[in-house]
Amino acid sequence: MIKDVIKRFYDEVLNADDLDVADEIVGPDFAPRAGSVRGPEALKETARYLRSAVPDLHFDVEDMIAEGDRVATRWTLRGTHQGDFFGFPATGGPLEVHACVVFRLEDGKVAEIWPVIDSSSLPRAA
Repeated sequence: MIKDVIKRFYDEVLNADDLDVADEIVGPDFAPRAGSVRGPEALKETARYLRSAVPDLHFDVEDMIAEGDRVATRWTLRGTHQGDFFGFPATGGPLEVHACVVFRLEDGKVAEIWPVIDSSSLPRAA
């Protein structure tokens, strides 16, 4: 059940750009980073930002492990780097970023997220 929520997080919200799904799977206190908007709108804001940087983005989830109220994922984000990506200016070339993310769910919805990005996979200056 909790894996299904995270599968929807990646497949429906991030990959398919169906932002309305965020209202179903994200709790009211979800905030991916300090000072950001909270709740489903926080995920929608993040998804919009990612799409602005990588319009053809696709998350491939390689591993998903669940225990209790936690789900851990290991994924690769692929696409074409067309806009600012967390401070890295657009290269116009292919982008491939690797990360592991741990989610905490509460009442069947995403409550917290802890991403760890592989910095060696981030874009390089030309």
